[in-house]
Amino acid sequence: MAPWGIILIAAAAAVFLFVIAPALLIFIAVFYHKKAIPFEQYDLKKYQNHYYIPFLSRIAAAREWIQSKPHTRVWQNSYDGLRLLGDYYDRGAARTAILFHGIGAEMYTNVSAHARFLYQCGFNVLITCQRAHGESGGRWTTIGLREQHDVLSWTRRAEELGAEEILLYGVSMGAASVAYASDKLRGTRVKAAVIDSGFYSIYEQMRRDAHKNHIPKIMLPAQQVLARLFLRVNLKQPTADTLARAAVPVFFLHGTGDETVECRWGKTNFEACASPKELLLVEGAPHTLSILHNPELAGKRLQGFFGKYFT
Repeated sequence: MAPWGIILIAAAAAVFLFVIAPALLIFIAVFYHKKAIPFEQYDLKKYQNHYYIPFLSRIAAAREWIQSKPHTRVWQNSYDGLRLLGDYYDRGAARTAILFHGIGAEMYTNVSAHARFLYQCGFNVLITCQRAHGESGGRWTTIGLREQHDVLSWTRRAEELGAEEILLYGVSMGAASVAYASDKLRGTRVKAAVIDSGFYSIYEQMRRDAHKNHIPKIMLPAQQVLARLFLRVNLKQPTADTLARAAVPVFFLHGTGDETVECRWGKTNFEACASPKELLLVEGAPHTLSILHNPELAGKRLQGFFGKYFT
């Protein structure tokens, strides 16, 4: 074989080994279906420094409290034919709160405290399991981009269950799901939304995660290309774009101690939002945990917000 042929083969092999193969592995790790077990079942030695650890007992207590209430397991078909799981807590109210969890989370882990709070505020509560998580269908998560349509599907389901007024409450990826859906809520019974620890775009969040985990920058455009090819989504789409056309009032909640999603993105999304809005930055609160870090402040502000838009 000619020397140039050997060089081309070696170059192609190097590109595959050091760019394409790692990019595919990262893509699968990020977007493939999540087993989504409860955080309490994780290897606590491995996760001993995780920001959830100081809150585990309170999260477990909130889960136990909400799950002790009568509830019904429900299923909802997505726009693209998936079966999505939810648990419905019917307290006979006219208003229902629908909760959407974060990426990789089991459906209760990072919304149990929120569900308890909302139930105590007089809402029926519908806790959803996002696509490609746990028992919900789907091979791939799109971290909010397709999930925005699932938000609309669950909104219709809540209406079928008798909700006259609906609150959408999303945390992290769930916040993005709600944010991306925020301009599509006209004609629904949604009265308001809460965006808790929401990011600006998947691409920007992956850029931050890559920096934290010392992943080469070339992997970012590779993820964008793979997402375009296999998932038909644009990872660079900002949540701020849809919030600029938001159809319902939005409460933005973010902790200043959030080391997962930068607090500045909560501010950016708040500033972009075109509908009536409020912003609460909870001093020192970690990612998605403002309601446990300072329940008095977060609870008071949220109840005040609810009082403006729910009867």
